[in-house]
Amino acid sequence: MKKLLLPFIIIVLLVGCKKDEQELEFEVLSIEQVSEENCIPEEENCTFISIQIPWALESETRSKKINRKIEEHIIQLIDYQEENNFSNLEDLSEKFIDDYEASSKEFPEYNIPWEASVEGRISHRSPDLISIEFDLALFTGGAHGYTSVSYLNFNSKTGDQLWAKDIFEDEFKSYAEKLFRQKNDIPEDQPINSTGLFFENDSFQLPQNIGFSKNKIILRYNAYEVASYAEGGIQLEIPIKDVEEFIKIL
Repeated sequence: MKKLLLPFIIIVLLVGCKKDEQELEFEVLSIEQVSEENCIPEEENCTFISIQIPWALESETRSKKINRKIEEHIIQLIDYQEENNFSNLEDLSEKFIDDYEASSKEFPEYNIPWEASVEGRISHRSPDLISIEFDLALFTGGAHGYTSVSYLNFNSKTGDQLWAKDIFEDEFKSYAEKLFRQKNDIPEDQPINSTGLFFENDSFQLPQNIGFSKNKIILRYNAYEVASYAEGGIQLEIPIKDVEEFIKIL
C-alpha cells in the first residue's frame, strides 16, 4: 500500500497545479438605473448610473478576491458622501438614484440631473499580471463634475491585488521622477513642487494609479492629487522595454 500511495499523491498535486494555472475568464457586469424624476428621455436628460466592468467567472478563491476588490473600488469611486457602507454595487446604484430624488424634491430649483458612469476594461493580461482600467464620470450638482482614470492590478495566479512595491524594484521611482520632471519642465536642481504642483512634503511619489497596456506603463495622477482641478489629470507613459530591469512581475 505504501508503494502505491506516493504516486497517487503526486498525480493529485500535478492535476491541482494544472487547474490553478488555467487562464481566468471574464464577462461584462452591467448595472444601469435611471430615475424617472425630472426625466426627459428624448433629450437624454435624466439622472442615471451606469456600471460596465469586467467580472471574473469561476467560483474559486482568486475570482472572488478579484471581484470583491473591483466592487470595493467602484464603491469608493462613486460613493461621493464617503459615509456609507455598501455591501454590493446594486445597493450603491439604488442609493445614488434615491439621493438624487430626495435632493430634487428638497431643492427643486437645483434639479439638474446627476450622472455616475464607470467603464472598466482589461488593459493588460499575462500569466502573471492582470491590469484593469476604470474610467469614471461623476456629477452630483455643483459647478462641475469629476472625471478620473484609475487602475487595479492583480496576480493572475492568486487573485491578490498588486501594489507598486510588488511590481517594481525600488530604483523605478527615481527613473520615473526623472521622466516626470522632463515632461513637466521641472528643473532637476529644483524642488518637485517648484512649478506649482503639490506633492506631499515636496517629495516625488509614484501615483496611486499605475496601469499597464500592451507595451506601456501608465502613471496617472488624477485631478486634485498633485495639481489643481484646472490642470486636470497628469499622465506619464513609459515604454515597458525601457524599464524591464526595474520590473519584478509582468
